[in-house]
Amino acid sequence: METRTYLKEIYFTEKETTVLSAGALKASLFVYSTGVSAVRLTNDKGNIVVLPYMGQMVWRAEFLGRELTMKSIYDEPMPAKDTYGETYGGFLMHCGLTAMGNPTAEDTHLPHGELPIARYHDVYILCGEDEKGKYIGISGTYSHKRCFEADYDFCPTVKLYEGKTLLDVTVRFENHKDLPLEYFYLCHINHRPVDGSRLSYTAPRKDIIVNHEVPKNYDPARAAATNAYLDRLDRDPGLMDEVGAPGQAYMPEIVFCCRYAADEDGRAYTMQVFPDGSSVYVCHRPEELPFGVRWIARTGDEDALGMVLPATGEHKGYLYCKAHGYERYLATGESVTYHLETGLQDAAATATMQEKISRLGF
Repeated sequence: METRTYLKEIYFTEKETTVLSAGALKASLFVYSTGVSAVRLTNDKGNIVVLPYMGQMVWRAEFLGRELTMKSIYDEPMPAKDTYGETYGGFLMHCGLTAMGNPTAEDTHLPHGELPIARYHDVYILCGEDEKGKYIGISGTYSHKRCFEADYDFCPTVKLYEGKTLLDVTVRFENHKDLPLEYFYLCHINHRPVDGSRLSYTAPRKDIIVNHEVPKNYDPARAAATNAYLDRLDRDPGLMDEVGAPGQAYMPEIVFCCRYAADEDGRAYTMQVFPDGSSVYVCHRPEELPFGVRWIARTGDEDALGMVLPATGEHKGYLYCKAHGYERYLATGESVTYHLETGLQDAAATATMQEKISRLGF
């Protein structure tokens, strides 16, 4: 049984107001000082903040007093109008759908496509119970209509369960056009790195693609350090597995691409295991999203560990994806759903997941 509470922008005010409460689960609405509307979903372990009308991005995620989200120059979300770069620094962002990745000089699409700051209309809070337990969540619909080009609905859902420190994420989209929808998708999950941690994941190190993409106009000294580190990673990609190890250089950013192996249930795993034995993790299904893009940026302003950004292709823009056959298609009336999970694990749950990873040979 699930109930929906539909929202209107006039419900959001500067004073945070509870609109739904069910035991330890709560949903409250507020407006940031920048004018951006937000929904806070709370359980007995922590809370997440979602921007319901701007990309439905998860702006913040905090459990057991630990902030999971990357560090950035934005303390509050800005009302982005053109690209996500006007407000980049959230925990989870949807990317795509008619294009995805960083456009080349020959590409014509926005960075990561139209989804990151897409304007949603139907927005609602969910409350119910399923096989995983009692939950509170948020969802909505973005309708992308372009005459003679595309007509699709994109519907992401984020659920927060009672007693759990995780986010259950699904994305569903449907093609309404009388022509096939060509699409690309990437889920941009931005954890905060913790020095002394280690990365554990179900992807062969030998098959990791190390991209040499330091901008030519970047600070020469920093560029030289990053390029030297990339040369080392070409020989041994596993050097990145110790977070904060001497000699690492992630200015302004480094992007890798992995191909993941899955367990008997079709799930792949990525963890940042903290020194105390707890961890943050991402679980995705390679059958749905076969590419695991890794994005790391450690500058004075940004500190981000995108351990894995599950995707349908690499991050290099529309033309590159087309040239390599990464595009996918939905027939008229057809839909597709992708499933992800991310959050915080205690030491016991981390050890259990590590056993799974070790059984798979990693």
